[in-house]
Amino acid sequence: MSIHLLGGGWADDESRWTGRFVAEARERAEGAPVIVCVLWAKTESEGAGWHDDYVDDLTKLGAGEVRIVQLSPERQLQPTDLGNAEGIFVGGGLTPGYHAAIMPAADTIRGLVASGVPYAGFSAGAMIAGDVALLGGWRIGGVPVCAETSGEGLDEVTLDAGLGLVDLVVDVHAAQYGTLSRAVAIVHAGLAERVVAIDENTSLIVGSGGLQVAGDGSVWTADRAGDSDRVAVGVLAA
Repeated sequence: MSIHLLGGGWADDESRWTGRFVAEARERAEGAPVIVCVLWAKTESEGAGWHDDYVDDLTKLGAGEVRIVQLSPERQLQPTDLGNAEGIFVGGGLTPGYHAAIMPAADTIRGLVASGVPYAGFSAGAMIAGDVALLGGWRIGGVPVCAETSGEGLDEVTLDAGLGLVDLVVDVHAAQYGTLSRAVAIVHAGLAERVVAIDENTSLIVGSGGLQVAGDGSVWTADRAGDSDRVAVGVLAA
């Protein structure tokens, strides 16, 4: 099994990062796979505006059927939505919305991934993938740690139980939105032991072969530096 954590961003050719996920689904299906693409928006009509883009991107990379499951504040993910999935792709948007709508089916997602179904989380889908999910926020204790525009409608940095697919706290749009500072601040404040911040057009692949980075950018790491109050920052390049 593999979990593909995508830092967001769009490109004409996404084969070097998202393509790895579709290739795994094809291997499992022994042909063109059924990809269940889970999206969230404030209204179903708003979400529908993104359907063609996701279908086109995944189909171009080798998916067979791309089954869109559109969630909203009134529509949560149901276990039956994931039936026959040979790959699960969770898209991007408002992370607190995705979290609230998808967590009721967390056990089902974990079971499918444990059985070998690959998971890809794009932006919000990556942020909710960990044992602990980062929902957003731009201040810790009232002190700014990133731009307010990255707060996702939340003031204080907010963590909650996630899907439990990886033992990492995940941030995204790292180089593009400057969210590495939030990752460092989360560790420094003792809210988590390790945070990864993923650049756009980049994926962190977590699987039996260890951690791999694919794509155009980097994955930044923030870890507690021993028993001190310092934070060690590192970078993993593709």
